[in-house]
Amino acid sequence: MREKLEKYDKLITAVLVIVAFILGIGYWFAEEKSEPEYLSKIDRLMFDKDNKAPKLVLTLPDKLTATNKKADVFIDVSQEARLMKEPPAPPEFSFEKLLARVPNLTNLPAKTATQQLDYIGLEESLTDKSKEGLILPRISEDGHKPWSEYGMTVDVQPNFKKVAVVIAGLGFDPNSVNKIAQAFDSEVSMSFTPYTPNPYNAITTARTSGHETYMDLLLSSRDFLKEDTGPLSLNLNLSMESSFERFYKTISQPAPIGGIIIRDGIANDSNAIILRTLLNDANNRGLLIVDATSENGIANIKIAGLARRKADIVINQDMTGDDIEKSLQKAETIAFDKGQVLIVADAKPLAVTAIYKWIKTFSPQISYEEAKMVEISKPFALVPLSNLVVE
Repeated sequence: MREKLEKYDKLITAVLVIVAFILGIGYWFAEEKSEPEYLSKIDRLMFDKDNKAPKLVLTLPDKLTATNKKADVFIDVSQEARLMKEPPAPPEFSFEKLLARVPNLTNLPAKTATQQLDYIGLEESLTDKSKEGLILPRISEDGHKPWSEYGMTVDVQPNFKKVAVVIAGLGFDPNSVNKIAQAFDSEVSMSFTPYTPNPYNAITTARTSGHETYMDLLLSSRDFLKEDTGPLSLNLNLSMESSFERFYKTISQPAPIGGIIIRDGIANDSNAIILRTLLNDANNRGLLIVDATSENGIANIKIAGLARRKADIVINQDMTGDDIEKSLQKAETIAFDKGQVLIVADAKPLAVTAIYKWIKTFSPQISYEEAKMVEISKPFALVPLSNLVVE
């Protein structure tokens, strides 16, 4: 019996040893699998299974040096890091630079007049007085007309295209009148609103610098609920008598005007009879007419002998800078195609400064013989409005 127990003890001991061996092998494999895979010896050295501080800390140098057969290349790691972390400093704000970018008539430099007019003030033979005491233009006894006598003619080389510019809507701001009159060449014409507070000073200032002068004729606005053209505009509900009263107040000025610039508005069958009557009266007084409307209502009124011209380009107050640039480019195309172009522009700073810069790009006039030896990029010549008008 005792011998049997000893055999059982040995057998149990052997089994326990085998089980312990198997468990040991299993635990060893489990430890191997729980340890992460390492890409290098450095990774294995850095591994700490107890989540303690790294066993080794590697510090890279600030500069890495790579050497080839031709030359040593140095890479400043610290400098690259600084450049990546620090954004470039914004440009320093300058109030003066900001103002320089804003269209401003005060930035236009003054210059000497390039032409002189024969008349700065009114010529008695070209004036008439109405029953109401208004001073009105008229044709003289010997047939001279205000539009030609108060204007001027300039010579243009045969290989150059004629460009006439009218700055309209002037008069509200005397400083603007002075700046434009003194900055632009005399060949640029100027037109004034009938609401000009001091028309004598405004018109005389322009004529002293050699500019032809005209008056704006205001039509009824198409959007009269939003825009009121004022008590001197030719509204649709006016009688013939009231229309003449407003027309005479427009052209009755204490200084010379050569005609009227008809601004955009309603001009169609609804007021064709009144417009025809007024234009016929303007013709009898020796005034020229410029149609600056966007429709053909004025053009459809035919009056024999009337000195007239349709504006090719109209730059109004609602146009953006891009619109103005496109209009001036179109004006160049028209000038090349037709040999001449007429531009009527509102006197807002954005348009005035753009036109001023555009005129500066014109090539200086040279003779036909000289032009054979020189490449001319912009053969344009400024002329007064009266130079493009025909009767």
